[in-house]
Amino acid sequence: MSKSLTAAVRTHRTLAAATALSLGLLGVALTATAASAAPVPGPVTNQTGSLTIHKYAYPANGSQNPSGTGTNPTTSPIDGVTFQVCAINNVTSLTDTSNLGWTQVKNLQNVAGAQSATALTGTTAGVDSTTNFPLGTCTNVTTAGGGIATASGLAVGAYLVREISAPSSVITMSSPFVVTVPTPADSTAGAANTGLWEYNVNVYPKNATGTSPQKTVGNQNPNGYTLGSQVDFSVSQLIPSLPTGQAYTKLIVSDVLDAKLTPNTTYVPVVKIGATTLATPGDYTYTWSGQTLTVTLTASGLSKLVAGQTVSVGFRATVNAVGAIDNTATVNLNDLKLDGTTSPTPTNTVTTRWGNLLGTKSDAGNPTHTLAGATFTVFETTTTTGTCAVPAGGVTGLTQVTQPNSTNPLVVTSNASGSIAISGLWVGDTTTAANDVTNRCYILQETAAPAGYVLPAGNAALTAVNVQSGSTVTTPTFTVTNNQQLVPGLPLTGADGQIILTTAGIALLLVAAGGVLLVIRRRAHAES
Repeated sequence: MSKSLTAAVRTHRTLAAATALSLGLLGVALTATAASAAPVPGPVTNQTGSLTIHKYAYPANGSQNPSGTGTNPTTSPIDGVTFQVCAINNVTSLTDTSNLGWTQVKNLQNVAGAQSATALTGTTAGVDSTTNFPLGTCTNVTTAGGGIATASGLAVGAYLVREISAPSSVITMSSPFVVTVPTPADSTAGAANTGLWEYNVNVYPKNATGTSPQKTVGNQNPNGYTLGSQVDFSVSQLIPSLPTGQAYTKLIVSDVLDAKLTPNTTYVPVVKIGATTLATPGDYTYTWSGQTLTVTLTASGLSKLVAGQTVSVGFRATVNAVGAIDNTATVNLNDLKLDGTTSPTPTNTVTTRWGNLLGTKSDAGNPTHTLAGATFTVFETTTTTGTCAVPAGGVTGLTQVTQPNSTNPLVVTSNASGSIAISGLWVGDTTTAANDVTNRCYILQETAAPAGYVLPAGNAALTAVNVQSGSTVTTPTFTVTNNQQLVPGLPLTGADGQIILTTAGIALLLVAAGGVLLVIRRRAHAES
């Protein structure tokens, strides 16, 4: 065989081995950045190279190559990801004309499972005639400035690269992979057989990123402000992109209610993907077991999941006791750690807060004498400072409290002991910052006074009361009084009556005296 033919065969073998090695990087080398370098023709020689890692989120797109001169992906770069770059020992020099080192690297086994390994194994014996390839010096680099990290000053050889830490938004870390310095300088992992080599290698491992599921509590106004009202809850999850070839195989939402909430088992949970409402039981099933709700997407529902859209589950419960009522749900999507640490992944905690109201109705002239039969309507305000006052405008513009899950006004009546009691009123919740409070002022408007007492007019009929969440009030915190009705004056025999009688008697005596004088005069006149 001629020297030129031998060189050609060796070159072809070298490129073929590099091609086979680089095929394992196809799922990794997938973006381009400014860290580019001009490739050089072979043969491979001893010179210093580098490895630049570009970290992006799935889905993989763009058109990239090891020289970093392709098209960037449209997904977001990820900073704060730490990689470990470890030299692989016992490999014949990649500059050796036997090309045995390329074969050894190509035949390394279970590279993807080498996350914590201290050595790799292969099927082709290394320099020491064993198939054990220990890891040598390791260097840690962390992505920054747009998802970029560079390991410089690398000698020609083979390296194991593995991701060892990532931000909590990363839900699937890249599998370990092997890269060589140099590597074939084309986007087809050497298959193009260009004869060019890149010593400053660019690789592009992708991460599936995710966000924690979110829990919200609905606006309480449509459901009412009294104990026994419904509370709406919603659990939502942004669907993450998955690595190529992976599918959504599981999505389960679970929620365990506090004992102060009674499950509304007759209400069918509403499941949506984006704006599309799913059907049950075709797309999802749901079960209540005691206080626990479980919603599970079927194969049909899973097939409708789309990365970037949000799946939500809405359900209801009834408030049965006062207090600060917390609620947290969990989401299991493909057993992924959506928060970076836990699967199933918990949502944030939401809280709905309720408190009771207790006062006394009494006689204004005798406060210890309590009164039954006074009736009140109730109005909610936006005053949440803990200090209440009747608004100058009265109840104009305020929201009237209705009966639970009804449009009929709530009417409260003082009982036989004069107690004015409401077992529970909404105080606040975590829907908005304005509602995230522990006090709320309510206005009681007296609409009927006890029998024999005066109904106040205007703002005098209003009483401002603060309701606080988290505890049950057992001692009255306010008093509402009434004045007795006025009646016409009665004839009395007291001091005033005596004066009247005395005056009348004197008048009668004067009249009698006048009559006597008149008779005397008439007789005298007759005799004369």
